[in-house]
Amino acid sequence: MVYGAFGRSAVDYEQRIDYDRLRRERLARAQEQMKKDGIAAIMSFGADTIRYLTSYWVTTPLRQAEFQMVFCPANGEPILFGGGTPSEVERRMPWMKGRIRPSLPNAYISSSSADSPAVQIHVDTVIKLMEEFGIKGETIGIEGTALSMLYAEAFARRGVKAVYAKQTLDNARMIKTVDEIELIKIAAALTEKAFAAVVDAIRPGVKEHDLVGVALQALYEEGIDHNEALVVMSGYNTNPYNWCFTDKMIRPGDLVYVDVNGASYQGYKTCVYRTFCCGKATPRQKEIYAQALDFLRSGIEVLRPGKTNYDLMKAFPQTPEVWGWGPNDWGQVDPYCIAHGLGLGLHDKPLATPSYVRSGQPEIEFQPGMVIAIETYAGKVGEKDGVRLEEMVVITENGNEVISRFPIDELIECWIPY
Repeated sequence: MVYGAFGRSAVDYEQRIDYDRLRRERLARAQEQMKKDGIAAIMSFGADTIRYLTSYWVTTPLRQAEFQMVFCPANGEPILFGGGTPSEVERRMPWMKGRIRPSLPNAYISSSSADSPAVQIHVDTVIKLMEEFGIKGETIGIEGTALSMLYAEAFARRGVKAVYAKQTLDNARMIKTVDEIELIKIAAALTEKAFAAVVDAIRPGVKEHDLVGVALQALYEEGIDHNEALVVMSGYNTNPYNWCFTDKMIRPGDLVYVDVNGASYQGYKTCVYRTFCCGKATPRQKEIYAQALDFLRSGIEVLRPGKTNYDLMKAFPQTPEVWGWGPNDWGQVDPYCIAHGLGLGLHDKPLATPSYVRSGQPEIEFQPGMVIAIETYAGKVGEKDGVRLEEMVVITENGNEVISRFPIDELIECWIPY
């Protein structure tokens, strides 16, 4: 089933996103991967994993502090610990009826050893649940916590083998379901409203952080539930490549590149770069833009079934000298031409960077259902200007579909008073 033509509101006259199917298929993929990896259950404090397994949204201030935890057996339904007022969460999430429990004592803030009372309470709780699901003594996977070593030690003392489960969950999430892809397409469309607002706002005197605010307003108007800070770099901040924003004032002739990254629509992230010019662009600026676009399109050609992340890197420059660095200075240009998966995480699998390939990490074949953000850069060291471009791409049965549609064929000139 292919979506992409419909609105976002629930209606009775079209088949749109099926949330029951979304939840069911995500859980099934996670449990299938758990069984494949020999993991009987997972305990995770990671916001993306909690959402993938239960659809519960962990609000931003609670993510790092690990106030929520999900326990998910490979042979049963997940159980959520924490989440505001548990009875109210259960009322709003009826598919989790009977499986939302009060928070356990916070271990992240208070624990420095496996002997911590909070760590022990978590371990006792998980071991008891494993007994209830008939998986006593089997392997537990731990994910999404800064205390994984403490938990692993505490489980080992109880005779339970604990393993790091991030790769298990990353592999489960690597290929998206039809409903996930539709949510990501909606998220990609929202970036276009943000870019349109940015183009209208670019003019002399506007600061980089002003454009961040303009884009965020457009995104939140459309219902995003979270956003990372956008990248907005202008003028001399564009070369060498930087990714942040400052209070620098944009001036006539400045290039401005913008990344709408991490805009989260129902959990699913965006990552799209565009580069603009404040006023008329010079021939050299257009030349740099064309080079970055050529890199990008060469890479997109490789994003198809049967090709790999290693093949993708072969489509990009094979020496740092293209950017003006020394022949072996890969460390300076590692992020210049890259690709990464998108989903509930801003950096899902697969990943492709020069350092990934050069270090011999796993070669991953592109498969239908993967969603890839591919980004490139051009700009000679010592010059003023740099260009960053990026697209969001879905791998399809017969090739790929670029789902980010804001114009990219040529350098857009903003604020043309003459």
